[in-house]
Amino acid sequence: MNREVVKYLTGRLVPALVSMAVIILAIRFLGPVEYGRFSLLIYTVLLVITLSFHWVQVSILRFLGGMPRETNVVMSRFFDLTMLSALFSTLIVVMLGVWYFHLSWMELMLVALFAFLNHFYLFHQAILQAYHKSVRTAILEGSDQLLMMIALLIGLFLFHWKSSMVLFSSMVIGLAGVLLLRSLIRVKGLLTVDLKHLYWDSRFSAKVVECGYGIALWLFLSHLLMAVDRFILMEYLGYHDAGMYSAVKDLLFKGITFASFPIFISYQAKILDQWNGHHRMDALVSIKEALSFEILIMIIFFIVFMVGKQWLFQDVLKIPEVNVWLIYLPIILAAFIWQVSLLLQRFLELIFRQAYMLITIGLIVLFNLVMNLVFVPLYGLVASSLVLLLTSVLYAGFILVLYVIAGRRLSKE
Repeated sequence: MNREVVKYLTGRLVPALVSMAVIILAIRFLGPVEYGRFSLLIYTVLLVITLSFHWVQVSILRFLGGMPRETNVVMSRFFDLTMLSALFSTLIVVMLGVWYFHLSWMELMLVALFAFLNHFYLFHQAILQAYHKSVRTAILEGSDQLLMMIALLIGLFLFHWKSSMVLFSSMVIGLAGVLLLRSLIRVKGLLTVDLKHLYWDSRFSAKVVECGYGIALWLFLSHLLMAVDRFILMEYLGYHDAGMYSAVKDLLFKGITFASFPIFISYQAKILDQWNGHHRMDALVSIKEALSFEILIMIIFFIVFMVGKQWLFQDVLKIPEVNVWLIYLPIILAAFIWQVSLLLQRFLELIFRQAYMLITIGLIVLFNLVMNLVFVPLYGLVASSLVLLLTSVLYAGFILVLYVIAGRRLSKE
């Protein structure tokens, strides 16, 4: 278990730190309005890519290791699917950029280029993960984040750009640089794609969809849950309030995720091993043990945050308006409850049908949408924070009911 935690920390430390640094730099030097624009645009791209490509990414992870004799053909088929998905996603992003965000041609080009390149970054990332190249995966992700950060600092402090497009420019530079680096240092035989022929196979594509659509749809709905309140705040209160709320939400969620995810990643492997070894009650005990560590991490995070929140909101982010306990406290609790739900859910997916999770999170997203539409015009940011907490509690409650049912089933076996 310790080895898994070390792998996670070394692989995710740089991306996590850079991600939080980007939020701080953006909200402080670009302001809440531009960060609000960036937040809505990046979630739009993320939602489109998740729905159009994540099922391919999941299938790469599952299929490649089991087809050693057909690696060349299979790799080419996955690449063709990636290309089709990239073209389709970019077209959708361009349409939304024109129709909803009213982007200029330069802004549209940057956002579209980011969406297009992101597919191939995720394609290479999935291949490295499929072959268990953890060091090279860390190099890929770390290089992208460092290139992006360098470009962002140059844009902010050398050219004094004050638009959210400096963030997209930085991300495009990071993706282009890391894809070029990947093409130069790729492992021989690890990536063999025939670019001269189209390897389309309807049966193969159908199998890919069947394999990955459930996970892709769940991830899409979970991203939508994180995005709905931002869009409603923007429609009713404008980009300024949406930007402040998004910055607080992003920082707290990323901080709690980074702090607690080592527990998730290490216990996930342990629980799967116990389950596959027919020690199912031991898996249940491991779940309880992991939850105790999650609670400990939550307490430590909360104490550190409460000590430094005045400095964070007033001196670092320069948005003292959000230093209200009804805004930040529900977000912290929601982020923690969400992590606990994810931990329990991975165990429950071994017992129950995936459709249960999909239907539940779909209803939760709908509930979140309706509640925000009703209460944001009346109570603003406080409404979004409290609704987020309520929806997280409802989803966790459903997961907990399934967990109790699963425990009873296992105790009878």
